[in-house]
Amino acid sequence: MSNPYDPQTPARPEYFGGRELVLKVVKERVESAIIHKKSGGILIYGHRGVGKTSLLKKIIDEAKGSEESPTNALTFYRRLARTTNDQELYNILNEELVAQISNRKNLIEKLKNLGKKIEGINLYGIEFSTTDHNEKSSYQIWKSSLSGLMDVDYVLISIDDADFLSIEAIGELKSIVEDTNSVPVLLVISGGILFEAKLVDDYSPVARIFSGASFNIGTLDLKETKEVLEKPLIHESTKWQPEAIKKLHELTAGYPYLIQCLAKACYAENTTITISDVKNHIKDAINIGKSWLDHEIPTASDQDVLSFVKIIKLEKNIIQNVEMGNIGVPPVYIGRLVKLGVLRKISRGRYQLLKSPIIATFEELKRGLPQ
Repeated sequence: MSNPYDPQTPARPEYFGGRELVLKVVKERVESAIIHKKSGGILIYGHRGVGKTSLLKKIIDEAKGSEESPTNALTFYRRLARTTNDQELYNILNEELVAQISNRKNLIEKLKNLGKKIEGINLYGIEFSTTDHNEKSSYQIWKSSLSGLMDVDYVLISIDDADFLSIEAIGELKSIVEDTNSVPVLLVISGGILFEAKLVDDYSPVARIFSGASFNIGTLDLKETKEVLEKPLIHESTKWQPEAIKKLHELTAGYPYLIQCLAKACYAENTTITISDVKNHIKDAINIGKSWLDHEIPTASDQDVLSFVKIIKLEKNIIQNVEMGNIGVPPVYIGRLVKLGVLRKISRGRYQLLKSPIIATFEELKRGLPQ
């Protein structure tokens, strides 16, 4: 079997572990959409390396069901890679809607050809006409397309890296969710650690659609780490020694990306992975993660890194000067971390953490600093 651990791609939904609270709230919102025809929003945000994309992929996977037993939800995922304005956003939604309806038709034909039962699997019953699209805005096309859907329980839109949305596009998120539709819309978006504050501070009416479903996801606990490590091995003879799982969690601080790096380095077929294996493969894990994390703070000293590590243990994004002093970070190193771009001074005695905490843990491992 090929190595089942892969830090370079989102976790396969069947291997996904943890985030039970988020998935529970998503399930509740799905039930509300189906039963009460109620639209809603779900916001997932956090630092780099915490598995936001993997979580969005898991949500989409659960919403659409299996190929043999698909649900009657129309789902799509789009990751943004550049600034996207409101018109471009609606163009994306329109493109995906057409594509997913086409996929649905193909799936039903495939199931028919295989002799599978298709009772209860709806076709969505919409035919698109482009004759008058030139006279309509992208928003109007989106609205008319939604109105033309038939036998769809709900539409789930998943937008990854929503930080790239322009001011105007962010404003349209409220319209997408709250405009009266015959079909409820669930909007799931992800963003960086500052995205939620941006919504609350600058676009509070938009932030309202995520009320009760806004999640700052961070590290995995030991139980979640165990789940992530063991799920890919359910049908294998390779096993993890409990002490090895505990050590791996300790070394990686529970960051999903680093968990995958170290697990990939340790993996071998038909064996039991021990605590010694974990310790002996730290260097290999660092080499796997170097291309992504090695150039963030190249001029930092060991003491800079140790100060950074102390700060992330506060588990806060806005940090008071006195708080850093209380955990043993001298003013000179606060200043050095500002120069390195780890911290940004936002007011007298207050700092914002800019760099992802995963960088501190990676540098700690790479340099062999005492944990």
